Amino acid sequence: MRRIAVTEELLDLVSIQQARYKLKLNFRSVLSAHIKMMALPRRTTLHAFHLLTLGLFLLSCYLSVIGQINVKGEKADNKHTAIVAVDAQEDDSNKEDEDGVEIQTYDEEDMEVFQPTSKWQTIKAGQAIPAGLHVQINLETGLKEAKLMEGDDGSRYRKVKDALSEQPNDGKDPLQVWSDGEHQGVANKEHPYFTKKELKEALKKFKASQDDVKDKEAAEKLRSQYRPIDELKKDYEQLKVNIESDIEIMQRLVKIYNASNASLEERQMALHDLEYYAHQIDNARDLVSIGAFHLIIQALNDTEQIIRQEAAFVMGSAVQSNPHVQVVAVDGGALQQLLRLISSTESFSVRKKAMYAMSALLRHFPYAQLKFLQLGGLSSFSTLFKETDVKMTSLKVKAVTLLHDMLLEHKLITEGDIPSDEVGQQRLNQYKLVNLLPAMLNQGWCDLIPTLLDVPDHDAREKILLTMELLLKPCQDHYQSIHVIERLSNLKEEYEQFASEEKMSNDGDEYFQGIFHLVGDIITRLQVNS
Repeated sequence: MRRIAVTEELLDLVSIQQARYKLKLNFRSVLSAHIKMMALPRRTTLHAFHLLTLGLFLLSCYLSVIGQINVKGEKADNKHTAIVAVDAQEDDSNKEDEDGVEIQTYDEEDMEVFQPTSKWQTIKAGQAIPAGLHVQINLETGLKEAKLMEGDDGSRYRKVKDALSEQPNDGKDPLQVWSDGEHQGVANKEHPYFTKKELKEALKKFKASQDDVKDKEAAEKLRSQYRPIDELKKDYEQLKVNIESDIEIMQRLVKIYNASNASLEERQMALHDLEYYAHQIDNARDLVSIGAFHLIIQALNDTEQIIRQEAAFVMGSAVQSNPHVQVVAVDGGALQQLLRLISSTESFSVRKKAMYAMSALLRHFPYAQLKFLQLGGLSSFSTLFKETDVKMTSLKVKAVTLLHDMLLEHKLITEGDIPSDEVGQQRLNQYKLVNLLPAMLNQGWCDLIPTLLDVPDHDAREKILLTMELLLKPCQDHYQSIHVIERLSNLKEEYEQFASEEKMSNDGDEYFQGIFHLVGDIITRLQVNS
């Protein structure tokens, strides 16, 4: 690399010499132009005079600039600024790091720590300054300058230097940790700057374990609110959490239920927890695959009432919208057990869970519906209407609602568009085998359903009215009895008042208006066909 050092004084001298040489040339040019101008005509002389004036003006501007350069050179300090000529192939002043980011390097004197005073000091390129200084740009030089703020004696900046001098140093490590009260830092004892590597080393020297709370009393109070990390680690090691899959949990619950020494409470809780997992379709199928589903069917006939209740609950959750499990339940005799529970003198809670399981098993499953009719399911349901207990009213409504849904489902499938696929054809043929409506007419359901019009619950009334509307044509003669017509008329008057109040409230709800129109439609059709 070739280096040529040129001082500022030498530059100024060269500039002055060049200016004087140019001045001589310009003076000769002006004199020659003046002589030529004397020999020219008047008009031409006038133009030449203007050109000469312009030339003198430009010459005066140039001399003024040269004078400012000379003055500035005299006022400059004695620092020598070097101009370095570097061969292109050896120029590494700006290079890129491994990530392709350009890194600009600075001289060591530019990386010195800035020591602020009350006077303006020039900030060198790349030089860091402390926070809290007054910074400006010198309009004459274009450089940044900084000094202490008014009223600041600079003591806080000297504390770091004083604290550093008080710290012991073994002389081996240039990086030294200093502290002053709550302040802490790292300084370089050999150089007034840090390299990139030294900065990383300096950061490592800070104690990460140092408490943020300096007050001992406050620190102890804070520690008392939390458990030590070592104690938490020991508890975590002793915990040894064993994550089980759903099928493993169900196998464990079945094992608890089958244990010979299991108490009644343990068996009940095992079935109760099993119902939670049986809701999922895959878990219900796994319950069949591990051979545990037949235990649920057997539990429907257990000697303990609470076990029969929980078993019916598990059954209903497992077969709901799950054709694979529904087939296993029907073939395993679950329908017989559920019908027995519904029609027997069981407690209300057991019969309620059995009705839930029956409803889940029959909906959208014509194979089970056919078995239901063959096993005398309608007769089992009709026995509910012989019950005088008020609590049994809800079971009667559930039975009628289930029959309504099965009738509507049968009507939509058999009277709708003929399916073109093979699965749809098989499903249609299965529904055609389910003669639910004729069986209901033969067993007197046209007379049983209107008896529920006296229930006080509006939702139950709506379900009964919808069932009556669906059976209006085949049950018309039964509905035209004096008692039924009278009850329907009373309901119409009652819901007319509710609908009027609902309309006046203007809350957008039309529930009572819908029931009012439903009752009116049934009465109108009965009167037309009478």
